[in-house]
Parts: sequence; structure tokens; C-alpha cells
Amino acid sequence: MTESGRWVPDARTLMWCFGRADEHRVMPAIRDDVRDRAPDLEPGSDAYWLVVSEAAVEAVLYDLLDRAKREGTSFEDPPPAT
Repeated sequence: MTESGRWVPDARTLMWCFGRADEHRVMPAIRDDVRDRAPDLEPGSDAYWLVVSEAAVEAVLYDLLDRAKREGTSFEDPPPAT
């Protein structure tokens, strides 16, 4: 928490994310998601790259969530309000 009472992520958590992110684990999920969500989009178009970006963000976050669960993070308590 900050002095204002607003939650902010701590530096150790962010560094943990950098240390656990693995492009080899998320690449298949991104590829499959883009193929399913953008079959008719022109590769290189803004719409195509938006789908790629969305798929990448989602794949990385879900991968980190899974890693955190496997490393013992409890998700029983609700997160603090932002």
C-alpha cells in the first residue's frame, strides 16, 4: 500500500514476473489464439497486430497466474481494491 492507501504492486512481484515469463511456453497459446481469432485479418494490418497483442498479453498473464499457483500463491483471499 502507498501512503494514499491505494494498492500498488511491489518491486519483488514485478521482478518475479520478469524472471518467470517464458516465451517458449506462451508461443503456442499465442499462435493458436491468433489463428482462431483472426483467420480473415491481413497479417501486418493494425487489426491483426491488435489481436496478436491481446493474445500475447493474455497468454503471458495466464501463464504467470498458473506459475504463481504452482509456486504456492493463495488466491483464496480477494485482492486489495485498486
